Amino acid sequence: MAAPYFQGRNRSGEAQFAVMILVAAVVLLPSFFPEKIGWLASLVPLPIFYYLVSLGKKRGSVLIRNGILLAAGGALLSGSLTMFVFSLTLVPLGIALSYGVFSQKSPVATGFIGFLVLTLVWFLYWSGLALLHQTNSYTNLVLELDKGLSSGLVLYEESAELAPETLESVRNAVQLLRVYIPKILPALLVSALLSTVWLNLLLGNWLLRKKNSELAPWPEYNKWKVPDPFVWLVVLSGVMFLLLPQPLSLLGLNGLIVCSTVYFFQGLAIAASLLNRWSVPRLIRVLIYALIFIQTYGIIILSFLGLADVWADFRKLNQAGENGNSSL
Repeated sequence: MAAPYFQGRNRSGEAQFAVMILVAAVVLLPSFFPEKIGWLASLVPLPIFYYLVSLGKKRGSVLIRNGILLAAGGALLSGSLTMFVFSLTLVPLGIALSYGVFSQKSPVATGFIGFLVLTLVWFLYWSGLALLHQTNSYTNLVLELDKGLSSGLVLYEESAELAPETLESVRNAVQLLRVYIPKILPALLVSALLSTVWLNLLLGNWLLRKKNSELAPWPEYNKWKVPDPFVWLVVLSGVMFLLLPQPLSLLGLNGLIVCSTVYFFQGLAIAASLLNRWSVPRLIRVLIYALIFIQTYGIIILSFLGLADVWADFRKLNQAGENGNSSL
């Protein structure tokens, strides 16, 4: 009887070690290759969220702590502390998402809590860097974006393959971006925060559902819905943008961009619901989602679809269609 006992202990120890290694890798890897896989830092909250929910607060916290300590040791040895510290700023988001699960909050409420936590942590992080280096992080970001646009235009102008008409169109587009990006940068930053929260929320719920449907705190993504009163923010932003003078019209424009991001999430949920109804093969679904994210028009269409869902309720129509088909 002793052998199975120790085998079970060994398996448990191996599983815990694997969890620590995974957490350490997700936190540490962006530090090694920030130019190539720096984007991986946006997924740091995912294992935090997943293991706190699947393993429980106490056990999950211990393993996550050990994984982060292991990653800290790797960062010290490799001399990549700067990116490692940035990765750590996303850890509170994973904790906030798990808090939403333990408090039995809806995915929208949990996402909002996560958004507030990530906003506060990043504000403190970038403010601290600004004080440390005696610079303005926001101004530096604007200057870097403008510099990138200027450098890109130079590359296009040096290309002998572009026709003069095409080159002139590129010049006009770059000039327009240089004028408007500083004006809408706040909305772009908020949208980036929302997208980070949404991605971890979506993947975390999907992974928990794959492991055990009873662990999944929320229904499948195709049933997620933005609260209907949120549409009044769209109305207010539209009125400010169309009818009020500067700087209120600019504030309205930023509000419309943020609202379009939120309703894109809802539009994507509607698209997932329709693809389920039509039993589209998984490979074709992947291609459709890839086209949606690659093509700007696909994102815009889904944003309008999500907004129209406030009145049309496409998923209810979808369910009615399924019920009608089942009765035939």
